[in-house]
Amino acid sequence: MSGEGGLLRDPDGRKNCFHSAPSAQGGFSYLFALFAIVLVGLSMMGANAQWKTMMQREREVELLFRGDQYRRAIKAYVEAVSAAKQYPLRVEDLLKDPRTSKRHLRALYPDPMTGEALAPVLCGNGRVKGVASSSEAATLKRDNFPPAYAQFTSATTYRQWIFQYDPSQVPAQPGQPQPPPPPC
Repeated sequence: MSGEGGLLRDPDGRKNCFHSAPSAQGGFSYLFALFAIVLVGLSMMGANAQWKTMMQREREVELLFRGDQYRRAIKAYVEAVSAAKQYPLRVEDLLKDPRTSKRHLRALYPDPMTGEALAPVLCGNGRVKGVASSSEAATLKRDNFPPAYAQFTSATTYRQWIFQYDPSQVPAQPGQPQPPPPPC
């Protein structure tokens, strides 16, 4: 490099058209790169919010499935012994009915909202008539529930989604009397 005019010379000694000083365009490229990074970050934040909503909807579907499994298991437990219709003493009794050694539930499903066990809903006599989530998070689903869970439309938190077996809420078959509810 020579000192005349700040131009570079090639190895043969001829002057080259490239200046040794940095061009003014370098600042714009840096600014463009920063702007692109900010845009990517903002779009990732939007995608994250959509992802969270999608995952919460999937957990709601799973909670409805698991809660319904418990409700069906409690119904099977109550109806397993015709003479003594009663609710189970513990949720674990649904895994192996101590009266008949029958399994009414495959496993004790955890609450998909919290990852912990579903909270038992107890009768006045301490027996389990249902389960519920312990999550205080606001629900996304507010309508289009199955008929057995129509009351969930007014729920604002998952804790209010109570999955219980109540024979008085089951419509009677034509020509058959309504079964008496188990003592609660």
